[in-house]
Amino acid sequence: MDASDISGMSGAAGGESAVEILVSLLEQHSVGVGRITPGPRGSRLSGEPRLRLEAVVGALSSEEIDGVMLAYANACYALGRHDEASATYRAVLERSPADVDARFNLGLSQLRLRQPEQAVREFTEALVRSPQLAEAYYQRGNAYDDLGDVERALADYSRAIDLSPGYIQPMYNRGIVLAGAGRHQEAVVQFDRVIALRPDIGNAHLNRGASLDELGLHDEAIGSYSRAAGINPDDPHPRFNRARTCYYLGRLQEALDDYSEVLRLDPEDAEAYNNRGLAYDALGDYASAAADYERALEVRADFAEAHSNLGAVLEAQGEVNGALEAYRSALDANPNLASAHYNAARVYSQIGDVESCLRHLDSVLRLAPELAGDAAQDEHLGWALRLREMRESRGAEG
Repeated sequence: MDASDISGMSGAAGGESAVEILVSLLEQHSVGVGRITPGPRGSRLSGEPRLRLEAVVGALSSEEIDGVMLAYANACYALGRHDEASATYRAVLERSPADVDARFNLGLSQLRLRQPEQAVREFTEALVRSPQLAEAYYQRGNAYDDLGDVERALADYSRAIDLSPGYIQPMYNRGIVLAGAGRHQEAVVQFDRVIALRPDIGNAHLNRGASLDELGLHDEAIGSYSRAAGINPDDPHPRFNRARTCYYLGRLQEALDDYSEVLRLDPEDAEAYNNRGLAYDALGDYASAAADYERALEVRADFAEAHSNLGAVLEAQGEVNGALEAYRSALDANPNLASAHYNAARVYSQIGDVESCLRHLDSVLRLAPELAGDAAQDEHLGWALRLREMRESRGAEG
């Protein structure tokens, strides 16, 4: 499609100007020619609507752009051309410094350009001129969130909700920020408010479940994940979370079923293969566990935990050399993986390589000192530690 095709694109009568088609397209696709109501953060126009808008933008003359600068900037924003959108909004503001819509839209563009400090300034200026603008509080809250300023983000989301009590987006984002700050009880309350207004938002149930898990309310979390899965049956995330919680609770068959469904929905999910392998491992089905760890490594060759877990299965089956090779691969991928050091130390102890055993044990005690007690009680590691103590004692006596 090129500029010569624009005359019939809008479905309106022939003879429309490029400007009229531009305005029609922006209104059709909820972008508008004034203050933008953005979609989910980072979203942009795509598919056929994008092609149509690109064609009409390309057909505009300089004189036409000059006459509809705000609409043109909005079109650039919708196309993801945020640098150009920002420059055009600034040009609008040079002419009309009091234009709140241009100021607000400039803030949105700066958020997309990952310039949250500048976005805060623009939204603040918009609020000076329009102090009841709930959307500006919400978007400034997003900018503060990007800056890691939790308290200011929460305050702005709360102010947006006060001004517009049914405003779902700040309610939802407030829950996300609370959860990210570890304030999970408050996050659950916030997600409950979202769900009371919009019970069909699957991610609200999903994130509510994650906070309930953090609070140790695992059965209730599973209920939230189940509701999220019912709302969005093609989304693997609720099932993944539910599987992980079921595994933690020892409900292994349920975990297997959910991980299998996750992998049906997303056959390239290395984490799901690895975690399903852990469930098979716990059930003593080592062949299936090994197959899942190997599949995880086909998807992600540097997946250190999958290498280590494969080593554990091979070790359980008496394949000591294969296990040691898997642990080495795990440590190549992540030299700070304490579990791989621990398991490698156990294998080296079994084959009588005390020095290698102790070297890996030292890494374990450096990376995860809480494992010292487990190592002292382990039949393969305890004697190596005692041997080192004897050596050190003799050296001190000498």
